[in-house]
Amino acid sequence: MQITNLTKEDIGNCFKNLEKYLSQKNERFIKYAVLGNKIIRIISYSDEFLPHMEKQLTFVLRDSATHYDSTLVLWKEPDINSAAVFISDKFNPKFNMRIRIEQMYSGKKNPDSMFVIDKEFSKLKPVIDIQLERGFIVGNDYLNNTYYYGVRNLDPEEFIKEGHLFVQFFNNILKTSESNLAHGAVIGLNGDGILFCARGQRGKSTLSVLSMIKGFEYVSDDYLILHKSKEELLASPIYSIITLSPEMYNRLYDYLEGSRFVSNNARKDKYVFNISNFHSTFRKNYPIKVAMFPEIVSDSEPSITLCTAEEKGRAMVQLIQSTLMQTSDLDDRYTVKKMLDMIRNFVFYKFNLCRDIDKNTEFLRGFMNNFKPEKENQIKEPAFCTDLTFDLANILNSETGEIYSMNKLGTEVFKNLCKGVSFDSLKEVLSVYQDKNPYILDELELFRRAVIKLGIVNQFENNGEKACINPTFAEESGFKMSFIFHSEGENKELISKNKENENELCIK
Repeated sequence: MQITNLTKEDIGNCFKNLEKYLSQKNERFIKYAVLGNKIIRIISYSDEFLPHMEKQLTFVLRDSATHYDSTLVLWKEPDINSAAVFISDKFNPKFNMRIRIEQMYSGKKNPDSMFVIDKEFSKLKPVIDIQLERGFIVGNDYLNNTYYYGVRNLDPEEFIKEGHLFVQFFNNILKTSESNLAHGAVIGLNGDGILFCARGQRGKSTLSVLSMIKGFEYVSDDYLILHKSKEELLASPIYSIITLSPEMYNRLYDYLEGSRFVSNNARKDKYVFNISNFHSTFRKNYPIKVAMFPEIVSDSEPSITLCTAEEKGRAMVQLIQSTLMQTSDLDDRYTVKKMLDMIRNFVFYKFNLCRDIDKNTEFLRGFMNNFKPEKENQIKEPAFCTDLTFDLANILNSETGEIYSMNKLGTEVFKNLCKGVSFDSLKEVLSVYQDKNPYILDELELFRRAVIKLGIVNQFENNGEKACINPTFAEESGFKMSFIFHSEGENKELISKNKENENELCIK
């Protein structure tokens, strides 16, 4: 539940109280993480953080530094509720009527979570986040460049469930006018970096890791730092871990000698390895020269072609939207525009990956050994960059930085309309779901109006093709269409009905 009655002064006092709380503990160690051009001092009140840091942050971790830009404070917290009460009476049910009402209606001793929003930090991400059920406390004292992380359970197989270590904190710290954390991959040859723009399960991690093993220069296969320096875009590593599917682990087994198993990521579909034995291949402040959009195809041989405008648009969406989704920044139009400006002037290539991973790597080596930047091949991306992956549509307005997303049923409707399916045909197919959702045809009309009003399509043509809606996707979506607008600190449903029976965007 959101705690709304805290002023900026109250929030500042929360952090002062947190410092008082931590001063009662014994400091265990201080380390420094060198992340591109930023140095983070890490103060820990628990020895149990150290093995996690040494396994994941091996390349960037230091024992000393001449200066630091930000501080991250860590501690193990067995009693999240008591710590929250110490931080502020506003988190104490005895003094907060809203919490008592929440307890009464939920029947729980405490709410699952309590959080505070400071709109100068973020309109959606909490400045203070207390997760009683999950067992952690997060504090973002952005005014003093100090961040706090208290965790109840530091057992390896539990703690790893939170994913890459400190990634949300690193994102907050690295977010400057010239730099940003990114969810992508960068490798290269001869000092020429390749930025792979792709979501997970598109082949980029396997390609990046195998290329590193076979002598390519390496930055990351997952999270990395992008930093603009004059006319160059530079990439730097953060983590010394890779994640591989069981299939890829078996195929790369002979190559991974010396890599240390870290975890199965609390699942059975991913294995995590520390690859500090490959640190000699790691590069920081590595200049990116080309962007590539990898995709697995059925061809027997790999190939690299210039991207069409639509393919470039897909690649940009996959890099930017997946980054902002991972960091909960989909509403941050400033960051979207910054990342767009970082990458839009590259020449984009489509890398068609065959099933033979060794062939892919050697084909890439041949391409890079003969690579010369060809600015004349640079093409402009569409005004609306559209990506349909995992049966979900994500759309990026490349001029305004606005991002839109659809659920599976909305994506099905969008695909049908783009193919020229008539509106009447869609109404006929969707009408069978009126017993599940009596407003489904109203939603269809609002959806049609929204995509036309926004300019995502000018008008739909009717080519007589019959509508086809996957019933499984309709059921998974609760028989409701969703079309979300992410921008300027809001996530707004564009096809919600109101008393004027209009699309909310259209009556804005």
